Amino acid sequence: MAGLSHSGEQTQPFLAPSRESLDIELSNLSGTDPRSNDQTPDNHYAHPSTPALQPNSHPRLIALALIITILGFVVNTESVEYIETQLAYNKPFASMYVTHSSLALPWIVYITFQRFRARRTPYRVWVKEHNNRLREAVSTIDAYATNGPWMVVKLRGRVGGPLDFLLTSMAVLTAVLMLSGISWFVALAWTTPADLTAIYNSSTFFAAAFSVPLLGERLGWCSVVAVGLSVVGTFVIAYGDTTAKHDVEDKVGTSRLFGNIVACLGALAFGLYEVLFKKWACSSRPTSPQQSLPLTLTASALTGFYTFATAWIILIPLHILGVETFVWPSANVWLWLIVAILSGSSMRHLGDLPIAQPHADDVLAVSITMLAVLVVWTDPVFGSFANVLSVFFVALSDWLLFGLTPSLATYVGGGLVIVAFSLLTWDTFIGKKAR
Repeated sequence: MAGLSHSGEQTQPFLAPSRESLDIELSNLSGTDPRSNDQTPDNHYAHPSTPALQPNSHPRLIALALIITILGFVVNTESVEYIETQLAYNKPFASMYVTHSSLALPWIVYITFQRFRARRTPYRVWVKEHNNRLREAVSTIDAYATNGPWMVVKLRGRVGGPLDFLLTSMAVLTAVLMLSGISWFVALAWTTPADLTAIYNSSTFFAAAFSVPLLGERLGWCSVVAVGLSVVGTFVIAYGDTTAKHDVEDKVGTSRLFGNIVACLGALAFGLYEVLFKKWACSSRPTSPQQSLPLTLTASALTGFYTFATAWIILIPLHILGVETFVWPSANVWLWLIVAILSGSSMRHLGDLPIAQPHADDVLAVSITMLAVLVVWTDPVFGSFANVLSVFFVALSDWLLFGLTPSLATYVGGGLVIVAFSLLTWDTFIGKKAR
């Protein structure tokens, strides 16, 4: 064999000295087969296209992730409502910046725990092994081969690999997520809170629409009916409550058409975020939930790191122009912000609605991470239902905690959402296996 002496000792390096990356070369993926000289059996690389449901995803784990996500939404909604109404700290964009950045926290906790478990392993060796496992996970994503060559930009003479693809794709996803958040911030100044709530919670529709061309999904009639019922149920909850106060002279709602268009853009962006996360951060091979977790946490954390490093720039012109004057939170506000961050989202209390309304885009930390886990373990449509369900459960928590009796419209809309979720659950776990 070339590079070995008769005694079996290596005399020449296996890799050329000019080789600067251990990753799979993306330049080869767009042309000739990178495995032309590979002796690995072909069936090793044969795998189906991205599955809608990971075959090894246990329904109990999925149910646990869904419960944690909804619980995080409810706890956060109530805590943010307390911050804005009782503590008078109404800084939506600053809150969004803090909570978007907190997406990195679950990964930090996870990687710290993993390092503690392997504390006897030398640090450099442990980092190298972790990165190699991450490279291997990313290389099993179909989009890495199809989208990687044009997404990853490298200097001449250098090649891009799995980690380069992950860094680039998550940067794009961060921009999409920020677009959804900024759209909410802009639309809130022009349209009514009821319009905004109804439109943003229709992101389930956009997730379903994008899943067909981007993921090759085949939506069954149960899923289509479920999406339609969820949108109708959300509209019933948002518009059906006759106890809501509406001030016609209020600035909110003075240009509803423009505000609704911006809100639609935000809902579209959040639906696209869920689908692209499934496409770019989910293995195309059947994997167990435990195997998929490191990649999911890493991908979600990157959006938090990117937000922390860049989005603070927007706070400067907002402060200078007086749109949102930055005020450092007091110790009490920080305490409740931490509760909101750890529970999982930054949601707005909409003053002319009788209950706090969750915002689909700003679900962060635990909840947005669990939402990403749901998307990976199932599909974007099923994952997006967590936010829709939380609208009804927030109304119930307001009733149990503060005595705010839900209206008939809340019960009717909540019933439609629960029926829709039941149909979607059947189609996800049973119907798709039959197709």
